[in-house]
Amino acid sequence: MTDKKTIFQEHFLTPVEKTGKYTLLAAIVCMFLPGLFLFVFHGLLPPFGPLWRSVAAVWSFMIVMGILEPIVYYPILGFGGTYMSFLVGNIMNLRVPVSATVQQVLGTREGTPEAEIVSTLGIAGSLVASQLVMILGILLLLPLINRIQGSGMAAEVGLNQVLPALFGALGAVFLSKVPKLGIVPLGLAFIIAFLKRDLPYSVVIPPMVIISIVSARIMYKKKWIEGKGMI
Repeated sequence: MTDKKTIFQEHFLTPVEKTGKYTLLAAIVCMFLPGLFLFVFHGLLPPFGPLWRSVAAVWSFMIVMGILEPIVYYPILGFGGTYMSFLVGNIMNLRVPVSATVQQVLGTREGTPEAEIVSTLGIAGSLVASQLVMILGILLLLPLINRIQGSGMAAEVGLNQVLPALFGALGAVFLSKVPKLGIVPLGLAFIIAFLKRDLPYSVVIPPMVIISIVSARIMYKKKWIEGKGMI
């Protein structure tokens, strides 16, 4: 009789890896198509100097994030969820909360086959839902966007707080189970906010996640917290 681990590998991980590689490669090719179209059919080519400076400025930041983000988010997103999330984006403000929430609701544990499948299904559902909401939002809110942007209205202020609200809500759920886990990350977060509050989320979140994992590991080794109840 085939065991669960073999079935999971053959019927989930292997097809997901194959599909994920092909779709990501196709997305990379598609990203260059507009520029190639302008060059081949219209002869448009940016000057090398400005082009190189722009590429170097973006790559100097994105190379670091491209290495850190998959490592940081993989334990929550899972195998299939990581492929889908990095293909469509909105990782921090949508895919991570969705994956964490569905695993919390169904009581699965990160790193298990059950969590992988649950996370993949949850993120796949969020892709469909987000696209539908985006289309409806564009059609319904497009006339109001110019009025909201830069107006200082309550709607603009509220929209700027969506990401902190999502992470705050998720943090409250998990920390309510083991409050000690929040001592180090929340303490450092308050210090960073006090010293340099204008840092972008993409700079602050990856190192804070790593610090949170390390501090939780140390607490567990020191037996200051127990493993049960953490998920």
